[in-house]
Amino acid sequence: MLRSRSTVPSLFIAAGLALAVASCAPTTGPGAARTTAPLASQTSPVPPAGRVDPNRPVLVALLAPLTAADPGAAKAGNALVNAARMAMVDLADPTMELRIYDTAGTPQGARAMAQKAVGEGAALILGPLFGANTGGVGDAAGAAGINAISFSTDSAVAGGPVFLSGFLPEAEAERIVGFAASRGLDRIAVFYPQTDYGAAALRGADQAVLSGSARVVVASGYPRTFQGIQNASGSFAGAALAAGATAILLPDSGQGLRSVGAFLDYGGLDPVEVRYLGLGQWNASATLQEPALRGGWFPAPDPDRLDLFAGLYSARYGAPPPFIAVLGYDAVQVAGQLLADARRDGSTTPFGRAELTRIEGFQGVLGPLRFEPGGLNVRAMAILEVGVRGFEVLDPAPSRLGLGS
Repeated sequence: MLRSRSTVPSLFIAAGLALAVASCAPTTGPGAARTTAPLASQTSPVPPAGRVDPNRPVLVALLAPLTAADPGAAKAGNALVNAARMAMVDLADPTMELRIYDTAGTPQGARAMAQKAVGEGAALILGPLFGANTGGVGDAAGAAGINAISFSTDSAVAGGPVFLSGFLPEAEAERIVGFAASRGLDRIAVFYPQTDYGAAALRGADQAVLSGSARVVVASGYPRTFQGIQNASGSFAGAALAAGATAILLPDSGQGLRSVGAFLDYGGLDPVEVRYLGLGQWNASATLQEPALRGGWFPAPDPDRLDLFAGLYSARYGAPPPFIAVLGYDAVQVAGQLLADARRDGSTTPFGRAELTRIEGFQGVLGPLRFEPGGLNVRAMAILEVGVRGFEVLDPAPSRLGLGS
């Protein structure tokens, strides 16, 4: 049964920020987003994490762009820190020390702060925010024999000592394409922006095809400008109709997405006859403003959990959080769960590779989370449908991730 959601929390408005910041994977249970690590990540050497005494103070470093030149990045960085401190209060673990390091949002700043954290004895690094800044952090962490949980969604920087906690566009594309195929919509056309995010979405759709759940019949990119969308939409619509597409994947957001929906509808791709599909960036008020997108489907975290987190954050800090704040909370919760397990088991490597990639995963603020050996992650996601006044849950997020093989 569909569950109506008449409003869109302001938390969703900044959902795209988390997504744009830019061995086989285990098989997961229904509703889990899965993706496969890049080959380079699979072959990267991984140093063992440093040993610590989990019964004594353990330093965990959080790298965030608190003073970035870009106001949006600085806002995101401060939200990450707020949420991390919120998680520390909830953990109430006297042995865990969270220390904040300001990267200023630059690769040089991220590398320098990672080296400083290592020099001060950090056993685990949380961050940085951007994929472009993660390489230097990974180098510093790897040289020290510790691991890092980056907030980036750029799968190219995963591997070695770096694990990604962001919601990955490849995984979201797999989830939505697989769900559409389960509803009989298995001829997918992909109209994607010519950006790293669009390319990642196309890889996810192709991965769903490799798993046998669907077929990509047309794929076409466009420059992410009004004129670029207008020029490319007509030929794409014609090709998708000629190929008999039953669903159209549109990995865009905001005004770009609204323009895409309007032009494709005008070009003959009637949303009553073909299903429009999106990714997590659809989870924003702008999506509701384009009539052509109504009835579309997209993956998203459990909305009840998201609302609960947003309410708790707002009560503590006086303003709603950007979506990316959940990653700061989750990273600290993961560290806390690992430290507690180490004390229970007598382990001296709470943040080691084997511990981070344990098959049962972790419980994040939005549901279960598991890190993959290649540095990517598996997260549980629901499928939402675009309504007239809000989003409706079409397929709930699973409460557990399948163990797979």
